[in-house]
Amino acid sequence: MKDFMKMYERLEELLLNKLPEYITQWNKKNSELYRFELKQFTNQCMNPGIEKFPYFAVTFIEKEQARKDRIIDTLNYRFNFEFFYEKDDTPAFGKTLSYEQLICQMLHEDDFEYWQNFEIPKLTQRKFELLVHVEW
Repeated sequence: MKDFMKMYERLEELLLNKLPEYITQWNKKNSELYRFELKQFTNQCMNPGIEKFPYFAVTFIEKEQARKDRIIDTLNYRFNFEFFYEKDDTPAFGKTLSYEQLICQMLHEDDFEYWQNFEIPKLTQRKFELLVHVEW
């Protein structure tokens, strides 16, 4: 459980403090190409319950360990990301896909000792699931 808390706290720190830098960089490089700008999130925590847009909520779904994971000493943590946007002309799926790519890039570039790799098993218009493989 202590390792889960370290991993969760690192994820929270990255999403709240580092993700804004990635959004700014994306806007500088891609806003003209994609014809929309990603907005900074209004989150103060990962499950805000606020009405200021845009914001996201992260929910821990489950911890799992398949047979192959026991062999290679990994645990898999599944999280659900849900995005809430203000209404505009930009399709929600385009925004969600862009945020998902930024979050994955940020996690891949992070040097946290527990990260092994990440998967996106499910992506919808305003949600995606993140499967985090963690060494234990």
